[in-house]
Amino acid sequence: MSREKYFAAEKADKCVETLIGKSQHWFKGVMDTDYIDKIKRSWKAYYGQYYGKGHFLSTGGEQGELVNLAVNHYRNLARHIHVMVTSTRPSFQCRAINTDRKSLLQAELGNGLLDYYMREMKLETIIKKAVEYAIVLGSGYIKLEWNSTKGKIYDYVDVDEEDIHDYDEDGEPLGEKGETLKPFPIYEGDVEFTLLSPFDVVFDVTKEDYMKNDWVLCRSFINKFDLAAKYPELAEELLSQDTKDKQEKRSRRVLSHPIEQTEDIPVYEFFHKRTESMPNGRYVLYADADAIMEDTVMPYRDLPVHRITPSEIMGTPYGYTDMFDLLPLQDMLNSLYSTAATNVNAFGVVNILNPRGNGVSVEQVSEGMNFIEYDPGMGKPEPLDLVKTSPEVYQLMSLLEKTMETLSGVNSVARGNPEQSLRSGNALALVQSQALQFVSGLQQSYIQLLESVGTGLINLLKDFANVPRIAAISGLNNSTEMKEFKSDDIKSINRVVVDVGNALMQTTAGRAQVAENLLQMGLIDSPEKYLMVMNTGNLDYLTEGKMDEMMTIKGENEALVRDEEVIAIFSDHHSLHIKEHRSVLSDYMLRRDPELVQSVLDHIQEHINLLQTTDPNILSIIGEQPLAPPPQQPGGPQGNAPAPQQPAGTNMPDGGPAQMMDPNLGPQNLPQPAQPAGVSDGTLPPQPTNPAELMAKNSGGS
Repeated sequence: MSREKYFAAEKADKCVETLIGKSQHWFKGVMDTDYIDKIKRSWKAYYGQYYGKGHFLSTGGEQGELVNLAVNHYRNLARHIHVMVTSTRPSFQCRAINTDRKSLLQAELGNGLLDYYMREMKLETIIKKAVEYAIVLGSGYIKLEWNSTKGKIYDYVDVDEEDIHDYDEDGEPLGEKGETLKPFPIYEGDVEFTLLSPFDVVFDVTKEDYMKNDWVLCRSFINKFDLAAKYPELAEELLSQDTKDKQEKRSRRVLSHPIEQTEDIPVYEFFHKRTESMPNGRYVLYADADAIMEDTVMPYRDLPVHRITPSEIMGTPYGYTDMFDLLPLQDMLNSLYSTAATNVNAFGVVNILNPRGNGVSVEQVSEGMNFIEYDPGMGKPEPLDLVKTSPEVYQLMSLLEKTMETLSGVNSVARGNPEQSLRSGNALALVQSQALQFVSGLQQSYIQLLESVGTGLINLLKDFANVPRIAAISGLNNSTEMKEFKSDDIKSINRVVVDVGNALMQTTAGRAQVAENLLQMGLIDSPEKYLMVMNTGNLDYLTEGKMDEMMTIKGENEALVRDEEVIAIFSDHHSLHIKEHRSVLSDYMLRRDPELVQSVLDHIQEHINLLQTTDPNILSIIGEQPLAPPPQQPGGPQGNAPAPQQPAGTNMPDGGPAQMMDPNLGPQNLPQPAQPAGVSDGTLPPQPTNPAELMAKNSGGS
């Protein structure tokens, strides 16, 4: 019989009853297909729970004659996959709706906020754990919610006069039941992150793509006494709920049951996005059909539960990880290690064969350094060697280990045990980069998770951060500054994208090979920097000076957009500054701001002046080509024309020009640059002083 009304639009009790049924159906499906068994076996293998117990040598057999030895390659491979995916910190980039100056500044603030939550609020730790869940359990989930009671108290809301029924002797207002009414505190509020396993999330089994789901049901555990205090009208129902350590209702599983008694009970949250059938969406918080704590419209723009999975089982919504394929191989590998260990344990102590009647007694061979006589005709004592294990056992061990590496994509180079044939840096870098490419499916899901979580985080701050708050934002050159913000300061951001480096640059071998190539090309100015890269694998030593210069230019561009003062100094890389500063005016919207255009051109002119007036010897050291000074005005400095201005940034602490040996010399007496070839009359043609002409000249007229 078809349903006359959508279950999400039913009354709260009927809606919850339907959700309980859907939850039971979900877990019946994963149990009937043995999918839940794969998850539990993978979890146990990851934590070394073999042979019933883990992490110590045990025995088996009828009389304990067998040795149970587990060598956990399974966890080692999973950990290497996790490191390959998460070792490089991603770079968040907020995208604004518009390209005007204000929107660009808001996007920059958004980048700083994302970095703040990743570092200070430990969001990065939660994300890495979700990746670990995906590798071991097939999928992991992160729930983002707004907690209105987090943070400091910002203000108080006065008691509503309608709620006041009397006053006590001190003049304090009393409620209907005689309770004292106090002003209601308003907290700053903040985003709250929750890590969820596949046991904690249920969604529509008919949808193969999780992103197309209209609703999601998730579970968390909360102290029942805290809930009873928050919802006193439901205290009896909440306190009667089964706790996590007891047999749970509705077949909801956990990875491991707590040994000690807990007061936490399962609490369920139902989120339904806004759709045509549910224009306002829906949010229901309940512990049971008789304990419904919240029932309201959907408070968020989209489903707040974000998923990561290496891949999916086709035709189902279930996540799949390659680690499932390694479970039988790990079991067989443990069996082979146990076989070899049993043999050594049983026959490791050498036995002696002694022919009867040869005159040698047990006492004579029980101690060393003895003179022993025996009857040659009866034979001499000989050791009985039974400890040898068949070489096929060890060959199969090696084969299984290589097979596990092949199936997981984690080769011997990534595990730090390269084959002898791989000697060159190029070969090692190539093989290791192939391992990273193998896990590209998981890495792509990781990037999607980061973008989804980043966008969700920004949306929560836009919708709920109405009270000013302070965050530690990373500024120029990774310096940290405390910045106050609220929702209006980031309202122009519409989404977040994530940039990651290529696979080769994430490996030590790859970075060392790049450093070697740069050295051969003459792009490394110091052999010491090359040796530092070879020892550490860190390319920052090669690029820190250039990157600092680029960060300075980037900061100056941001300051120009913010209409702040920017000063050029004689040691700048002037040609690079000029080229990069003109990129500010490459934006069509910014070019329409005449004040900004003038500020940028004035700053470019500062660099031109410094190229014309700084000591050519200094410019030569820093790799700059000096320009000819501007032509003198008619009459010279003694005429009516003003004397040339001392360029900014060239003064010494005593006020003298930095480039002059004699402080009495003026800028007009600077040493002249070398005369270009083909000029023989001792004069140079006039140089363009207009920034636009200079940029056109330096760029080849492009």
